[in-house]
Amino acid sequence: MRSRLINIFFIGLSIGSEAIYIHKGNANFLLLCVLIIFATLCIALGGYLDNNHYDQVIDRANGKKGIITSKKITFTLYSSGVALGTIYSLLQSHGIWIKILTHSFCFLLPAIVLHLYASTLSRYKGIGNIVIAGLCCFSLALPGLTMLGTRKEYWIALSPFLVILFVSTYIREIAKDAEDVKGDIAHGRITLPFLLGNYFTSFFTILNYLVLALVVLGFGLYYNYTWIAITLTSYLIVYNVLRKSLSWRKTQLAWKGFIALGVLLRILFLHNDII
Repeated sequence: MRSRLINIFFIGLSIGSEAIYIHKGNANFLLLCVLIIFATLCIALGGYLDNNHYDQVIDRANGKKGIITSKKITFTLYSSGVALGTIYSLLQSHGIWIKILTHSFCFLLPAIVLHLYASTLSRYKGIGNIVIAGLCCFSLALPGLTMLGTRKEYWIALSPFLVILFVSTYIREIAKDAEDVKGDIAHGRITLPFLLGNYFTSFFTILNYLVLALVVLGFGLYYNYTWIAITLTSYLIVYNVLRKSLSWRKTQLAWKGFIALGVLLRILFLHNDII
């Protein structure tokens, strides 16, 4: 659970950074930032507890422990997140009902998808891993999606981060599958390491170098932020040198560290007056 609390912390940190940048100068600046942060955190925590509930047997088989709560608590967290998101939408949509409904749906959709993932999609990790990677990108883009008139330059600058976040999260998810493969197979769960068999390691290696290429192209050439490219590339080079000696557990933690580093660099990118 400690690992998931760290995930929650970084979700809040990234959402808070985006919200501060997006709503800077707004009359309800502080309230809007607090609402979107807590709305996202409630939904994310609900998703983790929901997943713990449905995966408790497999987690025990894989030697993992999680906090098991009633479905009522999970539903309360989902509902609270959507309610806070709706209040957020009401405050910043200027009374335009189509915007209020659309923006409120941006909070309802992740709650629905997280429940579907926990109850059904997680059994099919080829699909489930893509869903989780997509939701991570969606959460980072959420403040911009729910803000009227977000500048084009904002989305251009965010795009490389979103692409790298998606692939990195997907890699971490399949590394977790490789770590848990024995328990998953014993309970009939279809995962990518099981499907690819001996080819999985080669596929994993290709994805590792794909991220390295995306970092160089996205920040070294496309957006010309050399300091980001150098930092992320250095991390990936050290990781790839050590990778063969790492267990799957340490591998997925290494990718978690890479994602955390990306979040911190995104914060520096947005608020570059602090460097």
